[in-house]
Amino acid sequence: MTRDDKSLRTPRLRLIPVEASNASTLWELMQNQELRTYQDLPDLERLHFTALVTSGRGSFRANKPGRFEWLIEHQNRTVIGWVSLRVGDRSAQSGEIGYSLLAEYRGHGFATEAVKALVEEAFSRGKLRKLRAYCLPENRASRALLRRVGFHEDGILKRGASLRGRAVDVVSYVLEAHG
Repeated sequence: MTRDDKSLRTPRLRLIPVEASNASTLWELMQNQELRTYQDLPDLERLHFTALVTSGRGSFRANKPGRFEWLIEHQNRTVIGWVSLRVGDRSAQSGEIGYSLLAEYRGHGFATEAVKALVEEAFSRGKLRKLRAYCLPENRASRALLRRVGFHEDGILKRGASLRGRAVDVVSYVLEAHG
């Protein structure tokens, strides 16, 4: 992975930080109903979403709490999904990742490539020591992706998330920085 300005580059992808100028692209992606199968995405109007996503936003860096999103752009310049990193106020040394990819781009290793880049960025630039991820037990593809990247299962959180207004169990995964 390489970094240019604010973007992260992998062999086939560019991860572009979401900011005011491109927040509506993320909003448009989130309107895809298929992506709501395994995620409870916000139902907000475009302007409200853009304001929310970009409020208090700055560049991701060490010891900075907040939620940071990157659009995943394929080498053909098509935005195919996003990855996110949430760093809590209480512990600037741990974070939670999330990701989503449009269905037609799944099964080609793009999500794995993007998540690996985000993990590397979180541990190197962000100086995080631990990352967490959560997914629904039936989301086998996401669970396999997390294992490929090095996460290990940390248990089941009963009613740990909400999906379409109902509480659901989630599998917890953890990855600790080496060294």
